[in-house]
Amino acid sequence: MKLMILDGNSIVNRAFYGIRLLSTREGVCTNAVYGFIAILGKLLEEEKPDAVCCAFDLKAPTFRHAEYEDYKAGRRPMPDELASQIPLLKETLDAMNIPRYEQEGFEADDIIGTVSRICEAEGWECVIATGDKDSLQLISPRVRVKLVSTRMGQTEERNYDEAAFTEQYGFPPAGMVDLKALMGDPSDHIPGVPGVGEKTAMDLVRRFGSVSRLYEELESPGIKDSVRKKLSEGRDKAEMSYRLATIDRQVPMEFAPADALRREADKKKLGELFRRLEFFKFMDKFGLNETGEGAKGDPDRPAPETAWIADGKALEELTGRLEAAPFISVVCHPGLEAVAIAEENRVSLVAADDLGDEYDRFLGVLFSNRVKKVSHEVKELMGTLPEAGIPAADGFLFDTALAGYLISATSNSYTLDKLAAAYLSESIPTRDAFAAQGAFSALGDREAAGRAMAAWASAAGRLYGVLSGKLKEMGMTELFSTVEMPLCRVLADMERAGFRVDPKRLREFGEMLSSRIGELEEEIYRIAGGPFNLNSPKQLGEVLFERLGLPAMKKTKTGYSTNADVLDKLRESHPVIPMILEYRQFSKLKSTYADGLLKVIGPDGRIHTCFQMTVTATGRLSSTEPNLQNIPVRTDLGSEIRKMFIPAEGQVLVDADYSQIELRLLAHISKDPVMCQAFLTGEDIHRVTASQVFGVSQDEVTHLMRTRAKAVNFGIVYGISDYSLSQDIGVTVAEARHYIRTYLEKYSGVRAYMKEIVERAKHDGYVVTLMNRRRALPELNSKDHNIRSFGERVALNMPIQGTAADIIKLAMVRVHDRLNREGLRARLILQVHDELIVEAPRDEVERVKTLLVEEMEGVMSLSVPLEADAGSGENWYEAKA
Repeated sequence: MKLMILDGNSIVNRAFYGIRLLSTREGVCTNAVYGFIAILGKLLEEEKPDAVCCAFDLKAPTFRHAEYEDYKAGRRPMPDELASQIPLLKETLDAMNIPRYEQEGFEADDIIGTVSRICEAEGWECVIATGDKDSLQLISPRVRVKLVSTRMGQTEERNYDEAAFTEQYGFPPAGMVDLKALMGDPSDHIPGVPGVGEKTAMDLVRRFGSVSRLYEELESPGIKDSVRKKLSEGRDKAEMSYRLATIDRQVPMEFAPADALRREADKKKLGELFRRLEFFKFMDKFGLNETGEGAKGDPDRPAPETAWIADGKALEELTGRLEAAPFISVVCHPGLEAVAIAEENRVSLVAADDLGDEYDRFLGVLFSNRVKKVSHEVKELMGTLPEAGIPAADGFLFDTALAGYLISATSNSYTLDKLAAAYLSESIPTRDAFAAQGAFSALGDREAAGRAMAAWASAAGRLYGVLSGKLKEMGMTELFSTVEMPLCRVLADMERAGFRVDPKRLREFGEMLSSRIGELEEEIYRIAGGPFNLNSPKQLGEVLFERLGLPAMKKTKTGYSTNADVLDKLRESHPVIPMILEYRQFSKLKSTYADGLLKVIGPDGRIHTCFQMTVTATGRLSSTEPNLQNIPVRTDLGSEIRKMFIPAEGQVLVDADYSQIELRLLAHISKDPVMCQAFLTGEDIHRVTASQVFGVSQDEVTHLMRTRAKAVNFGIVYGISDYSLSQDIGVTVAEARHYIRTYLEKYSGVRAYMKEIVERAKHDGYVVTLMNRRRALPELNSKDHNIRSFGERVALNMPIQGTAADIIKLAMVRVHDRLNREGLRARLILQVHDELIVEAPRDEVERVKTLLVEEMEGVMSLSVPLEADAGSGENWYEAKA
């Protein structure tokens, strides 16, 4: 039999510092609990213990404090963000039926030691899961330790049994106490012997085995005089440190391993808790999402009546009701095998196999403007419907995914089951329960799939009321209805249109890159003295810093760092470095673009990217499969790729982008007189800034001054630090600090804005854009300087970057609408940050250029001009140039 005991404080502490700060929509911090549960789940899967329990420290002093007043003195107090999560963690363990133990006067380590002793005595195996090395002294034939650490959200473990410990330390586990007695432990303020460090202490324990034997043989000739003197003078501290470091295995507590035998969790309590903490991922992992209608948030609400519509008469009756209803909610199978339609307290299931051609005609009515409907992920649905002969689905009032995103832009999931759990306190099946191909065919379990899809349709309808109310309460109804919802149609059309690519030219480009990569490899191997794996950081580090003797700047756990920053700083140190950087650039271009883009060209010769609407916290769109917003442009070779994006035969690409939109927004929001005046008079803002920062006339501004001023301008928008600015423009930190200080002195309005927006965000708990898009900022209340600084940078930047995102989105809606309204054949095909690309017939080019500029500039009235420029060309590069 095996028991696993968790060191509660140790693991939750590592989870807190190893995972970025998370919080619920209500602002409750949850990252430590989340990380703890993730670690617990992993340990349970790996160890499969028969019993599990958890030990915690109490705030009360222990017997160690009584012996040594300074025990654990100087330790930083627990951050409020972590302290607030300890009760939540204990509540979670209680709901999981995992016993927890704490004892006044003792530490968790003592409880762990006592539990492990009892397990040994009763013939049980004991596994100690902890983040501290203190428990290593407990290792025995029946006790082992799993050291757990969490970094950047990833959990790492090291398993210690007697053999593993002895191999690493060179002495038995009990010697861990002797080691601490000699070298001390700063984290617990155990003094050890002054002047004896880890290396000396390790050597002494290996040679003498214990502190007591060491002092018995203190006059041994093998001990250096200087060390002997330190040991002699520090004997009292060594003996006290030994007592402090020794885990007490005789805690007076009632415990038997059988008390901790694993029991099924209280699913009701655990489900309610996970919904409150918004741990939707764990709802699935711990089997808390039921397969039927789900756990009801409102026990008095009757289950909806569900019926299959299997004949023409029933379908006709349903159609009449839908057209008369103020709204219905609809959920579709991804392959349109069936649809579920919810009206008040009734759900109708309609399957293609039951109705044949009538089904297609019904879909035509259902997705027309005659039926007002709510759905989930409307843009994706609009992209699917053309396959059923419905090219322009209409009548959508509300998208629950988009609403959930606007309400909480930093959540990591907006699936309907997650939203139902968060806002309706209901567990409904995941999409997988009805989304499989053939789920509604004769071979599928259509009844189970139908129940799941009916649950989704019912939940979507009820979420409409809850989420629309929250949008109104938060002042985002207009943003939702005038920007996000209309954008679904725009993006669906853009995804369907795609962007034509020249495959022949792309292949030739890839062949050229392959040739150059081969040449570089040969030359690098010649200079380095032989072949090695250029793509292995470990091997590259050994070649550069050992074989070639270059100065190593930093090391990682696996060897020397060879990242771009390191190599860039070594560029002038050896002729091989520029070649390696060039090799990496060419390899990236070939794998990601030359080869990667060829793989995703569709049968129509076009690449169809997918625009993600609910990913970024700022409101910006992102592009995936592939990412067309990340096509390189700053290098000559990167620009070559843009030349391979071409229009259809007889058409031209028209490209329009905003001029310095974020700086113009900064001027408008901050009301800075110098910046506003520069934009109002059409001056070069970077030249103006250079003049202000460097104290020269605009005529005296050099190219280098302007370049540095440009970096300062945009850096200020992103809350850049003096160190980051120094790295960007190649100056000292002191110079960068001077530039920022001078900038803020000259642009006093910007300085005032920066101070005011952070203070307001701290007071409100969030920041908003000019169109009222909101981002919560729990980071601003953190006691951790780095987390708080991140929150301040977001507070500075979000109103500007988020407003820029709102503006380009609204511009897309306006451009798309006007192209259709004026009967033009031109179509919007791509958006990249502040840039729009339209594919237009040659005879429409000038009209489209004018239209783009008018609609983009007319989106919003600012105190400074909102300017857009348009160009055209035979490829993306030409159009942008």
